[in-house]
Amino acid sequence: MEQQRKTTWERVEPYLYRVHRPLGAAEWSITYYVKFQDWKGIMRTVPAGKNLKAARKKKNLSLADNLREVDFDKDKVKGVTFAQWGKSYLERYASTKRSRREDERHVRTLSAFFGNLLLSQITRAKVEEFKQSRKERLTWREQPVSDAYCNRELACLRHILKLAVEEGVIETAPIVRLYKENNARERALSAEEYQRLLSVSPPHLQRIVTCAYETGMRAGEIKGLTWDKVDVKTGFIRLAAEDTKTNEKRAIPISPALQRMLEEIRKEQREGKVAPIGGHVFTWGGRAMSEGWKRAWATACQKAGLEDLRFHDLRHTFVTRKVREGQDYKRIMAITGHKTFAVFQRYNNPSEEDLKAVVLADSLPPMVQRKA
Repeated sequence: MEQQRKTTWERVEPYLYRVHRPLGAAEWSITYYVKFQDWKGIMRTVPAGKNLKAARKKKNLSLADNLREVDFDKDKVKGVTFAQWGKSYLERYASTKRSRREDERHVRTLSAFFGNLLLSQITRAKVEEFKQSRKERLTWREQPVSDAYCNRELACLRHILKLAVEEGVIETAPIVRLYKENNARERALSAEEYQRLLSVSPPHLQRIVTCAYETGMRAGEIKGLTWDKVDVKTGFIRLAAEDTKTNEKRAIPISPALQRMLEEIRKEQREGKVAPIGGHVFTWGGRAMSEGWKRAWATACQKAGLEDLRFHDLRHTFVTRKVREGQDYKRIMAITGHKTFAVFQRYNNPSEEDLKAVVLADSLPPMVQRKA
């Protein structure tokens, strides 16, 4: 009989703990907490996020507040509104998160609906009312709010209310049910489409497209890539835990095409054609890539005649190519950082020609198969 998996607390260093919580059949959620006895003699357990570097910063801030004899119970008063707690959440919990700006957008949207309500007045019925109101509003593009984006807002709401319970601001939180998403994509670039895209892309876009095509890295990982993560001697890009979405370090092999491109970029930077700031590999005017590359991407896709193509589809393309080449899926998952096979399978998009090849291979005469 399979042993029941339980939540475990692991001491990382003085005052800092790593908590492992079971999610599914083989997945775990990792969260950090700061535990200390405050100046009043009360034991405090402060959520510190899912990133070790940010958690250490949170620990230092909490211990510094304790030395200054900050009142940690100042928010634990009756009559706290969502707007007040949302502001506190951004200051105390989201300030060190990489997704802080996204959290700020979500809190603004949530506060517009729940802002004047007391936390204790937010019921499941109110949550459903909010969901309905979001469905009736349009985005700036005059499109309905997608289930996926609404889910990001609902997940933020659920997290905020859960923290309020943990902090003792409210006794219980309502159930917040997310929409069932159907966001699986089946878009993978063919070799011809890839070359067509490169031919109409400006140099700075060509380079990040090539990197994504050759490695399956996410856009954020590519934008934030610095030279200290590039190990040319051993032929690997080595991402630290704080560099990845899953908070796990990863070693990504450098292909010959990518190596040639990296050498070209390094040569340009050494010769002073582009003066890099912050040690970033991919730059624009010597600075780290801004969000402006997305406009260049949209323009290039339009010029290449590639409809409904997202940058993230290059990650799908990498997985599909490697599966087609016969590479072991476990090795591909180690490169891309997929934790479960179920999620990995969503990125493997075989074409009809791939499927036909399976049947044709079985129908060949035995002698032909042996020669092949």
